[in-house]
Amino acid sequence: MDNVAEMPEEKYVEVDDFLRLAVKFYNTLGIDPYETGRKRTIWFQIYFALNMFNMVFSFYAEVATLVDRLRDNENFLESCILLSYVSYVVMGLSKIGAVMKKKPKMTALVRQLETCFPSPSAKVQEEYAVKSWLKRCHIYTKGFGGLFMIMYFAHALIPLFIYFIQRVLLHYPDAKQIMPFYQLEPWEFRDSWLFYPSYFHQSSAGYTATCGSIAGDLMIFAVVLQVIMHYERLAKVLREFKIQAHNAPNGAKEDIRKLQSLVANHIDILRLTDLMNEVFGIPLLLNFIASALLVCLVGVQLTIALSPEYFCKQMLFLISVLLEVYLLCSFSQRLIDASENVGHAAYDMDWLGSDKRFKKILIFISMRSQKPVCLKATVVLDLSMPTMSIFLGMSYKFFCAVRTMYQ
Repeated sequence: MDNVAEMPEEKYVEVDDFLRLAVKFYNTLGIDPYETGRKRTIWFQIYFALNMFNMVFSFYAEVATLVDRLRDNENFLESCILLSYVSYVVMGLSKIGAVMKKKPKMTALVRQLETCFPSPSAKVQEEYAVKSWLKRCHIYTKGFGGLFMIMYFAHALIPLFIYFIQRVLLHYPDAKQIMPFYQLEPWEFRDSWLFYPSYFHQSSAGYTATCGSIAGDLMIFAVVLQVIMHYERLAKVLREFKIQAHNAPNGAKEDIRKLQSLVANHIDILRLTDLMNEVFGIPLLLNFIASALLVCLVGVQLTIALSPEYFCKQMLFLISVLLEVYLLCSFSQRLIDASENVGHAAYDMDWLGSDKRFKKILIFISMRSQKPVCLKATVVLDLSMPTMSIFLGMSYKFFCAVRTMYQ
């Protein structure tokens, strides 16, 4: 009997494939963003507690250093640097706090995504173009996450690298031991073995803030791309809908049944967006306020004479923050366009020969699509590409005010 090689089982895309990178960043902090059914050990919880303690301790130390520098009017530049780091930490803490507080809603959002997700069938997943959307998700999430990690490592490692070059390779007697983010600790670390543990605890706090910020944004990107995928598929099905009212005895009933299933699908997608905004609304608002302040402060720093290595670090910082805001506005604009496209698709379909009841249902779909969905920073701000212009204008006003104070 001939041995027949078993065909490898085809792997279908799942919701977890979209969320995997965001979840990995959360896990490196000791956080499960939603219930997965896995029971974590006590060590995982202790690891999270240590991360949070270290980050909060560093935050208070930064604030204390900032207050100390503000008392000295001659240290304006250093005050701007410290304030930008404090804003960045606040942004990271707010996103971590939001995901912990909203964990039940995050779990409900993921379960809703799993309910709406295309079934593990080659035909169904091809209809949704799931693999294409997953590829886009990986491009955005890996690219964005990679940029922020480069920015973090530039800030965390360049001071240590410069000290190593000056002290070990060039044998400078006056080589200074400089911390990555702030220079005031409750203990004396200079010319002491405490320099290295102190450097590690500041770098670790910076990593926690960076991962907290990255993970929240990656989760938003992954969820929004899935919602857009559902809208695009719904619009495609509506445009390709074949009316059977005059071609079959029960054609009108069959048309209504199919359209009702599409209406139910539309309602499920709208629930997804409502849940998404409930979970991410407050972090988005705090993100925009902190980002505007960051762009202003980093912009001021770049207009003042800086060392080459510090200029490169701050340029990476500025580019990362601007890209973050741009991507959030861009994804929200795509969500608006995709939700509006459902109404256009309902109009474009061949509805002239359909039943009256069918037409009435179609009117409701079109009416609901006239109110597009988007990312909402609570009730304060609806994100779109025009929001990017508002953000840049607000940042420029802050910049002018701070620059005038410096002069």
